[in-house]
Amino acid sequence: MMLPSGSVLATGVLAGVAGLVLGAVHFGSLRWNARLFAGGAAGPAFLLQLGRLAVTVLGFCLLVHFGASALLCGAATWLCARTVVLRRVGAG
Repeated sequence: MMLPSGSVLATGVLAGVAGLVLGAVHFGSLRWNARLFAGGAAGPAFLLQLGRLAVTVLGFCLLVHFGASALLCGAATWLCARTVVLRRVGAG
């Protein structure tokens, strides 16, 4: 399924933005999740982990409806968001 304009470029850009947002949410909440586990709050940490994975999977499932190029653009920027988050927290 393509965007109404049919532009592959527009689809790629929007998918890239979506991948950045998904990556920022996924990897940004990882620190919070680790702190919960380390603090002994295994129940809330497990629920947060499930939520993180569910949001990420749902986002990629939505991207796949726009085609392979959208999925690849989203996945590439998702990984870029990982690098940005790691650098911000001082792990990379």
